[in-house]
Amino acid sequence: MKDFFEQVLKVDNSAFTIAEAKTYHAINNFHNHPELELIYIISGEGTFSIGNTSKRISGDTMIIIGCNVPHMFKFETNRYYDYSMKSGKIPKPLQLLTLHFDPNKLGSTFMTLPENNLINNLLNGTKNGLLINENSKAVAVDFIHRIENSARYEQLPLLLQLLNKIAEGEQVSNLAGETEKKIFNRIDEVRLTKIYLYTMDNFYKDIKLKEIANIIHMVPKAFCHYFKLRTGQTYFDFLLTVRIENSCKLIRETNENINSISRDSGFNNLSNFNRYFKLATGSTPMEYRRKFREF
Repeated sequence: MKDFFEQVLKVDNSAFTIAEAKTYHAINNFHNHPELELIYIISGEGTFSIGNTSKRISGDTMIIIGCNVPHMFKFETNRYYDYSMKSGKIPKPLQLLTLHFDPNKLGSTFMTLPENNLINNLLNGTKNGLLINENSKAVAVDFIHRIENSARYEQLPLLLQLLNKIAEGEQVSNLAGETEKKIFNRIDEVRLTKIYLYTMDNFYKDIKLKEIANIIHMVPKAFCHYFKLRTGQTYFDFLLTVRIENSCKLIRETNENINSISRDSGFNNLSNFNRYFKLATGSTPMEYRRKFREF
């Protein structure tokens, strides 16, 4: 796997692996694997995509992704002095802690034991991705470090305790929502990767339907049908989500005026931006900024 050897493996040759890395194991593409993935983004920023949802992510975030669930991380390697001109780059360090675990390695009989009910409930919830709250995240990080420093025979019992502790806690959100799980084949993963990457790199521009359809060599009508069938939403709903996510980030982290943020996020009309922003967040842009500046 690309960049695999850039990782520092903390636990290996076991039923699971724990690794620290400054790169993600899959670079900017949709992928899936039989292992459950617990990822702690210690530092760094980017976009996480799963199902029909894309979310801005930043340091001190923990996510659990289910077995064989297609997902994608697009981590940013720099930020910009002038975002709208894409100039003035400053490096953005990335540091990740990941745990991969395939429950099937323990056998179906073991996993159906009543003692594992909490873990099985957790596994069902991870089909749409789970964002872990502060308390559960702190517990999980502590358990991961305990596992790293434990004797081999203690590691698997500690892992099961870790999963049970997370299952006992309350997750902040189900990242992909309560939507029907879509099955992606390899062609879908390649196509959706191209669509998502192009969108994330160009959302601040006026993206025409013909332009995005051409990315995967389709005519607009076929593209619209394909994207809706695979993701459960229209392309322009997805594009709107990406733009609103970006505007939220800029409102929280910069002192740019709302009009500039609107333009930098791909909105040509301020009143439309205000309307879509309130529909998505429940607040006006200024209310949203005040809410975050209070903390």
